[in-house]
Amino acid sequence: MFKVHNADFIADKLATELLPDQEYREVAKNAEEAVRRRMDAEGVSTGGRIEFDVDWAMFAQTGVRYVCCADNGDAMNRSNLERYMTTLAVEGAGGNQSIHGNQGMGLKISGPTRHKEGVLIRSWLNGQGWAIQVGWNKQDKQYGAIPLGADGEIVVPVPGDMFPDFIREKGSGTVVTFLGNHEHDRTFLPPDRPRGWLFKYLHRRFFRFSREGIEMLVRVPSGDEEDWPTTEAEAQERMRGTGKSFNLSKVYGTAEIWSTAAKKGGAEGVVDVPGDPGNDIPAAKVHWWVLPTGTGTDVTSRTENAGSLAVLYQNELHDWRSSNQANPYFARLGILFGKSRIAFIIEPLGTTVTADFARAHVLVGGKPVFESDAWLVWAEQFRSDERFPEQIKAAMEEEQSRLQADDPDRARRIRERLKDVMSLLRPRRYRRSLDGKVTAVGPDTTGPGDDRGSALERRAGTRAGASTPGTRGIGAVLSQMDDTSGDTANEVFSILSLEPKWVTEAEAEGISIVSGNGKGLHDRAAALAGEDGITAPILLLNKDFRGYQSIIAAVNEWANSDGDEAKAALIETSAQEWIEQKMVEAVNGLRQLENGSSWTAVNFDDALSPVGLTAAFMADRYHTLREVKRAVGSVRRTEPTNA
Repeated sequence: MFKVHNADFIADKLATELLPDQEYREVAKNAEEAVRRRMDAEGVSTGGRIEFDVDWAMFAQTGVRYVCCADNGDAMNRSNLERYMTTLAVEGAGGNQSIHGNQGMGLKISGPTRHKEGVLIRSWLNGQGWAIQVGWNKQDKQYGAIPLGADGEIVVPVPGDMFPDFIREKGSGTVVTFLGNHEHDRTFLPPDRPRGWLFKYLHRRFFRFSREGIEMLVRVPSGDEEDWPTTEAEAQERMRGTGKSFNLSKVYGTAEIWSTAAKKGGAEGVVDVPGDPGNDIPAAKVHWWVLPTGTGTDVTSRTENAGSLAVLYQNELHDWRSSNQANPYFARLGILFGKSRIAFIIEPLGTTVTADFARAHVLVGGKPVFESDAWLVWAEQFRSDERFPEQIKAAMEEEQSRLQADDPDRARRIRERLKDVMSLLRPRRYRRSLDGKVTAVGPDTTGPGDDRGSALERRAGTRAGASTPGTRGIGAVLSQMDDTSGDTANEVFSILSLEPKWVTEAEAEGISIVSGNGKGLHDRAAALAGEDGITAPILLLNKDFRGYQSIIAAVNEWANSDGDEAKAALIETSAQEWIEQKMVEAVNGLRQLENGSSWTAVNFDDALSPVGLTAAFMADRYHTLREVKRAVGSVRRTEPTNA
């Protein structure tokens, strides 16, 4: 049996792995288990209640609004209260201690380390109340029980009025109060927190709640603090419509919130993906929602909005990815457009699925889901034609249709002008396919995955001369070509196949941007839409970017001083075409350098990020301005003005 020399160090070390507000998750789970045990023992299926509220009894004594979690579960007597709250990794009343179950450490690690003043636990059972306080014992300079009694007792009796009515009515229950890190910390509404902070945290944490006989409620304050109620009875009167609201609001969980929103004009469903059992990749469920837009559809006061995804394990949500952070994950699932209307929750299945100690990550085969091969397999299976939901496809097409180019010949003209320069390095790439539409030969190009295929299309009647095998670039391709060999193939990535789209910054919010870094397209010239810099198929160009707008203004001042609308439209169209050409060349020219060693995927993500593309835009405004003026009308004999 191991001995522990410095338990305080272990507590502090484990606490560093915890996510913010983890103590409220721990107390909620303890409360849920206690309520479930009591209901099972009584043979009932309703009447369970968990409340996060002001500790009104403590407020009456101290005048400080501490937050507490109260439940009408099976409670603890005096000896159990001392045993469970002063022993790490103790097997609790549920008897379910395991890697997959209660580990007997969560609240005792997260509570005292986050609340040095202590966590006060009161339990009511068989007409008796008992209390213990666990925190940083200043006298002993260690974590543990803080004496409450006059003679140093750590467990003391407390009267019934220290418990909410719903606990006394049931005859059992527990109240856990968080006292903060300093004397008189107002933990009910900490500084710099929004009014609904705890309400939203619990919604984000749980998949579905307030069902199967147990309700969870959170007090959500409103109005000025000096007008808040000072007793539980007054707060209850407020809920009946007397005075400003100070409601106990029910926690439903993210899935329930999204499902309710989807009923107002969206859609939802579940896609089963089989995984790859032969490679120890379990099956999973991909829960998806298409959320509507418009009045009454915003869910951000309770949980994350569309454009977010999380991982589900044991009714809890982990590893949230939202906003720009979610872009590569949406792109891997096949979502480039309409991201701001779509949401996902990934649910791994099977006995190899666990959570880490901190409940920060869901693990598959010991790795966090989004760092595992399992995620890559599930995403590929989800986006396959036979599984990809039609409702998501329709939402994407609807969003993409708003961004269609007005000039379909523009891409052809740009491609023709860039034809020669794009042939200087690597040519197009193909994947071998039995039903391929072209014949391709040459060496496989470098890079991971099956989609790197043969390097060059073999055209009828062509023949290459010999050169030294093993060389790189165009020479390597020509060395292995002849007029009889070649595999049928389909083009999977082609220089000049990039699709430019002009968008506003607002429109870009719904698109999966590569390396958005929290800013997305805001005050950036361009961005790629897709999974990563080397494969993203869409080039987004920012109509709102000030560098672009300055070019438009300069050409209008030169050629359209009268403000003619037709001329202004011609100037904008011409400017967009030449900027497209410059940015397409910048992206695809850099992609030609790919070699799997000095130019890797992460290099392309950095170089082709919105910041990198903005640098490319700003680098050659001289020629951009000159070409736009030439396209608009006769250029003056004098030197063009820089923009």
